[in-house]
Amino acid sequence: MSLEPVSLGQGRTHCPGLSADERGVVMGRRLALFFPDVARAVGFFRAYSREVSLDEILRSLEIQETVSERGGREMMVRFEVQGSFAADRAAQAGRLHRGRAFTGSEQHFVPFRDRKSPLGSDLSGPEDVVQDAVVDLVLYGEAGPDRRKLGRKIQLRDFILGLSPRPLSEVEKTSETHDALVIRCEQGLSKMLCRYLWSRQVQARVTSAMSARKSMFSGKPREIQLVSCEGLPRHVAQLLAVTPGMKVFVPTQKHLLVEWGFRHPIALESCGAAFADGETVLFYGSTDANDPRATSRTERLVVEEDAVDIRDLVDVTVRGKDGIIPPPVDVKAIGIESLDVELKLARLPRAQSSTTALLIDLDRLRWFQKLVYLLPAAILRTYEAVLTEQHIIVINRRGVHGIPFGAPMTEIYPQIFCPVGMSLLPRVDYDLLREHLQIRPDQNLTFFPEDAPPFAIPVADLKPLSRAVVAPERAKASIIEIASRTIAEELALPTVTHKRQGAFSLWRGTKLDPPSVPDPKALPPSSSSPPAAVLQPRNTPRELPPPRPRAVPTPVGAPPSAEETKPDGEGEGP
Repeated sequence: MSLEPVSLGQGRTHCPGLSADERGVVMGRRLALFFPDVARAVGFFRAYSREVSLDEILRSLEIQETVSERGGREMMVRFEVQGSFAADRAAQAGRLHRGRAFTGSEQHFVPFRDRKSPLGSDLSGPEDVVQDAVVDLVLYGEAGPDRRKLGRKIQLRDFILGLSPRPLSEVEKTSETHDALVIRCEQGLSKMLCRYLWSRQVQARVTSAMSARKSMFSGKPREIQLVSCEGLPRHVAQLLAVTPGMKVFVPTQKHLLVEWGFRHPIALESCGAAFADGETVLFYGSTDANDPRATSRTERLVVEEDAVDIRDLVDVTVRGKDGIIPPPVDVKAIGIESLDVELKLARLPRAQSSTTALLIDLDRLRWFQKLVYLLPAAILRTYEAVLTEQHIIVINRRGVHGIPFGAPMTEIYPQIFCPVGMSLLPRVDYDLLREHLQIRPDQNLTFFPEDAPPFAIPVADLKPLSRAVVAPERAKASIIEIASRTIAEELALPTVTHKRQGAFSLWRGTKLDPPSVPDPKALPPSSSSPPAAVLQPRNTPRELPPPRPRAVPTPVGAPPSAEETKPDGEGEGP
């Protein structure tokens, strides 16, 4: 008998229960891992539970001891897998802990694929199949078939309960955070614990439970309290963990709790279905020093479903200088309609506020009309004004400036104005004040002048100051039409003359004629005032100078003539 690697595209297999998946890997419906001892099997579950939830394989999981016909014993972990991808992950975790991986369906198993046979292994022929009804399991290998019988069976729940949590390192403790922690408290300490957590403003709920551990005095099951805390500070958890009669646990599942500062070898969050829902299991990192008879590292509880908030369990008492103040008693109350408090306009010391409105007496109207001519355009455009029987009201909520007279007002509430430095007392709410004063929103403005009765004006009567001060009819009558004439009728036609240019006009400019000076003999002798300048009309033609003779070129080497040796300007006429 021998094993042969499966080739690509092989149609049929000789070992019963084998078939090819979508990748072409020949394998059975189940995967069987064989470990030399229980410790290796524990290592497999520890590594495999970190990657895959054990709840997926729990229905078909079998943990049994196998006995070979040769006398060897191994721990078998067998379960169903869906495809070669899931089988590869489980086989790799098993081989890390010295496990051997086999695949098959019912009784016959062949080695799972490895580097030598990447598509799996199969028997060389149908005659190699072992037909023996006495054996429970047949493993085909290089040394021949290995007939085995199944021994004791171990449940995953018992497998987990037999393991002890390991302590965390200091680095793991500092980096580990939990949203919720559960405090196991004895019945006599629960009231003090709830009061302590309530004073620290920790949100918690209390649940009663019955422990399987019996009391040392009565011999009956003990009643304990489980206090579930949310956002418990770390220093509070450290204090409660070392308090006698209390233990702090981390809930990995709703009914599986591990002591704070420890971690179970198997990821309990992936195997919650192995335990019944009506049972809560506590995993201790160390034995309870307060109970010498307690040697088990686990505790099973029957927990009630109803949880009570600690705020409903704490009795609050108020203590005064003479002792505890008794609870308040009910008295008959009489409703208050009104206290008849007067609303007063009072001046406040060191009150500062901006001027947003001016109340100008009506007899200052002439002053205000003259001041309008001096105000800039920005004030005329942004200020609003209205004229009443007694006042001229100017409003600008950004601040009124540029008007030196009038009573300054400020807007203490929306639509309510009072003098600067004063306010309405008492300081009631604006909605209540508007209700009592019957102020209509967006319809009127209310003014409280000093030493005068209040009054209100409609908002619609306000106009921009530039539009309020201009009278259209009077402005039209003040416009004067000025007669005009065309400029072309008064000016004479221009005269253009040509002025002679010199030989070097670009260097020395144009040589102009000297101005004519009148004869002093022609002035009257009796006149002592300076002579007036004589202006020559522009349209009188000026007499041109005689033409300049053209220069004759001098031969090369001849001496210069007398005219050429004259300095600049001596040979030219006036």
